Amino acid sequence: MSAPHRTPRALTRPRLAVAAAAVALAAVACSSGGGHSTGASNTSSSKPSTHATTTTATTAASAPVPHSAPTGKAAFLGPVRQVPVDGIRIGYRQFGSGPDLVMVMGDTGTMSDWTVDLLSRLGRHYHVTIFDNRGVGYTSDDTSVPDTIPLMADDTVGLIKALGLRHPALLGWSMGGEIGLTVAALHPGAISALVSTGGDLGGSEAINTPAAVAKELNSPKTTGPQLMDLLFPADATAARAAYIEQLGLIPPEKVGDETLLRQYQAGQAYESFEGTWDKLPDSTIPMLITNGSLDRITPPGNASIITHRAKHATRVMFPDAGHAMLVQDAGRFVSLVTRFTKASGVE
Repeated sequence: MSAPHRTPRALTRPRLAVAAAAVALAAVACSSGGGHSTGASNTSSSKPSTHATTTTATTAASAPVPHSAPTGKAAFLGPVRQVPVDGIRIGYRQFGSGPDLVMVMGDTGTMSDWTVDLLSRLGRHYHVTIFDNRGVGYTSDDTSVPDTIPLMADDTVGLIKALGLRHPALLGWSMGGEIGLTVAALHPGAISALVSTGGDLGGSEAINTPAAVAKELNSPKTTGPQLMDLLFPADATAARAAYIEQLGLIPPEKVGDETLLRQYQAGQAYESFEGTWDKLPDSTIPMLITNGSLDRITPPGNASIITHRAKHATRVMFPDAGHAMLVQDAGRFVSLVTRFTKASGVE
């Protein structure tokens, strides 16, 4: 299925919404206890990882970044560590217990843009690795080379190898889903299963962000509440409030203007990159493709395109959810992911 016409890829998905909301509302979140309480309020039931010696040894060899460990409800995340990967240093956190799960954030998003609730739920089932893509937050960049989705897929595979992870499951949101799909297509031996939510296959077959939505996302006049409208349906008031409340729980990270531009250019280049589309049918990786049926940023028709293109993909739509469906309905999403990975033999 080809899109009848292509519209410009949104400049920031979903980072701009998070950043704008954080500026206006993080103080409110922190004043209610987020980010400043102590370990007694930790809501996670995650346990120390008992994973392979290679993973533990590699993690121990990388010193923690000073003052990077969150407190309060986010304390289970532990400090940021950094590891060299293909000429850059990738900042990451690890927590939880169980099979390895690597999570890939979307366009210019940072580790602090995952919600504590979602991470806590996943940490009860998996040994989780979250990280910053190149140029974002705690991860360095090499600006002598263009930033692309395939390059960030290479970074993801490089991180998996550097940490000694053996065929982890991969979970990607938004552009992170596109990075995950590219890993599954070009590096299928690196992972055991893929969960992609809110992504597309790039190239001429993808249905891109509607022009009016892209304009609203990119406009400096768009307010935080308006941007939240693009992440959540109008009636998802409780989910919005919970999301905003959690913005203050993990210390925010910086994303510079150069990185904003480079990742925008990566998204634009993905529009003409056919490698993920071409190679995906050859992949034997089990895939769970999810999307909110009310997603205004990544049209939900992309989930059908991906599922029809991949040989081992299952599509699950969240009927009352938008682009932030994995946050809006975290309980159902995590239950779905755990059932999928177990059925896929991830252990």
